[in-house]
Amino acid sequence: MIGADMLARSFRTAVCDIDFEWPTVNLLDACRQYGLEIDDVAYLAANENPYGPSPKALAAAAESLSLARVYPSPSLRYDELRNEYAEVRDALAAYCGVPADMVMPGPGSETVLRYVTQVFVDPGDEIVTAPESYSGHPWACQIMAADVRYVPLRDYRFDIDAFLATVSDRTKMVWLCSPNNPTGTIITDEELRRLVANVPASTVIVCDQAYQELVDDPSWGDATQLLLEGHRNVVVLRTMSKAFGLAGLRMGHAIADPEVCSLIDRIREPYYISGPSCAATLAALDDLDWCREVVRKLQAGRRWVTQQLTELGCTVVPSQCNFVLADTGVAAGVMYDRLLRRGVVVRPGDIWGYDTHLRISIGTDEENRRLVAAMAAALAE
Repeated sequence: MIGADMLARSFRTAVCDIDFEWPTVNLLDACRQYGLEIDDVAYLAANENPYGPSPKALAAAAESLSLARVYPSPSLRYDELRNEYAEVRDALAAYCGVPADMVMPGPGSETVLRYVTQVFVDPGDEIVTAPESYSGHPWACQIMAADVRYVPLRDYRFDIDAFLATVSDRTKMVWLCSPNNPTGTIITDEELRRLVANVPASTVIVCDQAYQELVDDPSWGDATQLLLEGHRNVVVLRTMSKAFGLAGLRMGHAIADPEVCSLIDRIREPYYISGPSCAATLAALDDLDWCREVVRKLQAGRRWVTQQLTELGCTVVPSQCNFVLADTGVAAGVMYDRLLRRGVVVRPGDIWGYDTHLRISIGTDEENRRLVAAMAAALAE
């Protein structure tokens, strides 16, 4: 029998050194603790779409289950023999306005970003990102034993001047998130172009645009446009989880130079996207009116929640996402517990260093009203 110490010698040091856990909350335990019914809890912690996917997408996913015994095709056709579904890549490319060979789908953008790091990052490579941003970016690089350097946000926004001062010829990759999770702030077109123009051409700039559909600020910079203009070192990440409401079916994609997509195609698993996910994605992209109406509701909810929380005395960071980051002036953990007792689940901001902030997803109108009432009571304690 191999002893525990002997086995540990075989573990990769980079993996053992990762001190990170995806933030979660056990709703069942919380309900038992506070005597709540799970159906009565407003879960506003994961930036999910409260309105869900298009009914057409749900119907397509359900219908595809009749073919569950069949592997999804490596060419991203769910069932080529019956020819029931068109190419997922073609549909995503048409939606994003890029050639199909510049799109690489995957089972969620977290998986796609891991593919991107596997294509580019060697052990010891320098990576530059912000600590107050999506945790999945440095996590994927740390798995590859990269040297991650952090450049803090300034006034809740990416500090482009500080990024440029940090990036050197050693920098293999820069991670951006616009709009940013957890602050909801954007990188403007001017800022994005300035960054791309002033980093080495060998430095890959990955821009996570998961919340792109929620943006209504005309100054926002779309990294896809820079890629189309010939900046081959730009990679864009998109998802069907947010505006399209397909978080549970896992569909994300990279938009990148065709050579990058070809390399990702070499390292992905052969049957890596499920049939129901392909079916739902195609149906969702064929029902953009549903998505547009959902986005309209979320943007209206964002404005209303921002106004209400401001009137309660909170400082709310202007957001372009389906969530807001609010400074309540009270320790994040304390406010989290006070809201949880009232059946509202949010994300404490202290995990990003915002010790008195809460990240609050935008829910339905009813959930938003419940949030504001719970916040008023919690602030009065």
